[in-house]
Amino acid sequence: MISTGPNGHSSSDLEWRKIRYDAITSLKSFNLPDDLQTPSLPSALTKFLDVSSGAEYDIATLGRIVEVDPGMTMDLLKWVNVAAAGTERPIKSATAALIRMGVPKARNYLIAAGMRGATLAYESRLVNHRNFWNESLRRAIFAQQTAKVWNFDADLAFIGGLLQDFALPGLTNQFDTQYVEFLKDAAPDGVLLTDWERNTFGWDHAAVGAYVAHQWNMPEDLLCAILFHHRMDLTLQATGGDLPQLFPVALAGLLPDQLQQVPDGIQRLLDADAKSSVFRLGELCDAVDSQLAILVEGDDAPLRLAPAVQNAREIVSA
Repeated sequence: MISTGPNGHSSSDLEWRKIRYDAITSLKSFNLPDDLQTPSLPSALTKFLDVSSGAEYDIATLGRIVEVDPGMTMDLLKWVNVAAAGTERPIKSATAALIRMGVPKARNYLIAAGMRGATLAYESRLVNHRNFWNESLRRAIFAQQTAKVWNFDADLAFIGGLLQDFALPGLTNQFDTQYVEFLKDAAPDGVLLTDWERNTFGWDHAAVGAYVAHQWNMPEDLLCAILFHHRMDLTLQATGGDLPQLFPVALAGLLPDQLQQVPDGIQRLLDADAKSSVFRLGELCDAVDSQLAILVEGDDAPLRLAPAVQNAREIVSA
């Protein structure tokens, strides 16, 4: 039996397709290095992305692709059974999981699992990988919770927050001397990482991530979330269409991290909190810290967000 993606395209599909086309065109203005080092996805996941990116796909075939990789299969079954908790029968096969979850959502979570494995296995002389992954989880949860506040796509927000910086471990390893200079000289002066990258290399990590996402046939909306995660101005200026859906991902890009990407990020969050009656930063941070404590499963977690924000608030008001 053949299961198909949309034979006709919704207005949202077409909007993302246009944004993606413009985004890929803009990548040509960046002088990306020929010897760029980035994490590699598992071969089964690469094949899954390729097959599932078409307008038509056979779910049974996709299930067999997943089952070639035991790790992918376990991840998929774990997610679908957690989501289906309380139902009579647990899901036991990849094909059944794809039917229950839906291919688009399953694809996003398989990408996240594949990137986690690739990131933790990647050598780096500058980035603490476990902390990096936990910081990525924190962004994902923050973006997801923010999306729920404004009724945006929470799944896109979570995956976009999780993967927005996935190119950085490889970049900081390949160009470690330059990134050390950023941490030593530029970040203390309040320089944004993306501004420094473009001035130093002619590209930034968002463009590199989007380029790799394009090479891997990642979905249109996820590619755009990676490319624009430090372009909050674009998400706020858009008056319609799907681009505002990326606002939660861009907002999560303000969170503190070991590379000090946005030195005044917490202050910007405080400003957003002061201007909005809907965006309750304190409650949001508590929710993020609570969920992160569960997801990291005892691993070294990054600094709790709520105390950091409260400390910044007290400094401002002093």
